[in-house]
Amino acid sequence: MSRSNRKYDCPTREDAKCIVPAGTPDWITAELIEQTIRVWQPYYQAVLTPEEAVTMIQTVGRLYQALSSGSSS
Repeated sequence: MSRSNRKYDCPTREDAKCIVPAGTPDWITAELIEQTIRVWQPYYQAVLTPEEAVTMIQTVGRLYQALSSGSSS
């Protein structure tokens, strides 16, 4: 099943549902999106969307790759 057809429910609030956005890499799960929103929401006035959480996750992943690929002398 392609990612665009998958929908996961991950409540971030009682009245909110989280859906894995189409085009999201397979390693980013609904649970990871939910956890990202739960951790970062207190620092944002606006309600974070699943798309914003995916962007945050991918940015941290790229930062980790950049830091871990440096040469160790």
